[in-house]
Amino acid sequence: MSIVFRWDPAEMEDLLATCLVDGCYPVIQKYIPKGSFVLESGCGAGRYVKYLQDRGYKTIGLEISSDTTRMVKRVWPDLNIIEGDSVSSPFLDNSFDAVLSLGVVEHWPEGPQNSLTEILRVLRPGGIALITVPCLNLVRRFKRWIWWEEISRLPRALAAKVIKRKNKPMNRLNGKYLYAVYPAYGDFLEYRLTPQEFWHEVHLAGFKVLEHRPHGVIDGVFHELNPFQLLVKFNHWKFFPNRLGRIANDWLSSRPFAHCHMQLLVAQKRK
Repeated sequence: MSIVFRWDPAEMEDLLATCLVDGCYPVIQKYIPKGSFVLESGCGAGRYVKYLQDRGYKTIGLEISSDTTRMVKRVWPDLNIIEGDSVSSPFLDNSFDAVLSLGVVEHWPEGPQNSLTEILRVLRPGGIALITVPCLNLVRRFKRWIWWEEISRLPRALAAKVIKRKNKPMNRLNGKYLYAVYPAYGDFLEYRLTPQEFWHEVHLAGFKVLEHRPHGVIDGVFHELNPFQLLVKFNHWKFFPNRLGRIANDWLSSRPFAHCHMQLLVAQKRK
């Protein structure tokens, strides 16, 4: 079962504006010609369905939440958004020139394979998949080595158990999970994969990997190196780093996958 997110209609234009700066569109331009038939699988608020349609692509979005689907259609009634699950979509084999999956396949406790193989199924031979997942980068690996999340979140987990009588077990000790789990306690939200783990999963699904790069680098400073938002602030879906935050980001960016929040992989269905 995947995760259902809630989106605020008042934030839709701010979300759309992130397509200008998040780094995905240049990759799309490189690998996916305009006029291509593109599916955004697990489209959420449909920002890339809208953004690409406005730039000459034929687009369709697939979203599991009926509430989100209705909301997107109210805000952007010209979009083709279909309600459905990205591991069992209603589309025929070999339907699309390209598929976008942005922060989706990591949300199944059983792992990303079912979602990846569904992307492969609906792609035409030679078609392109652009997939992003959270990265277990070097900073997060170090914090995991010293049990940072488990130690720092322990007081909240104990308080929930004592005050609210809500048990939040430590996910790291649960043997059913395949990879590093976020959050450290309580209900499963997502996996965070090392670059090697992500590449392996995509290759195992049957894709040919064309490119693999860090993605969401300033996001990594914000999430992992930003106590009390002293280095980077976030407002209206924009990051605002100060001088020290920019220096930290530039320095860490010299080493691939050192601190990026996400990682982006371009894969091709074999002909």
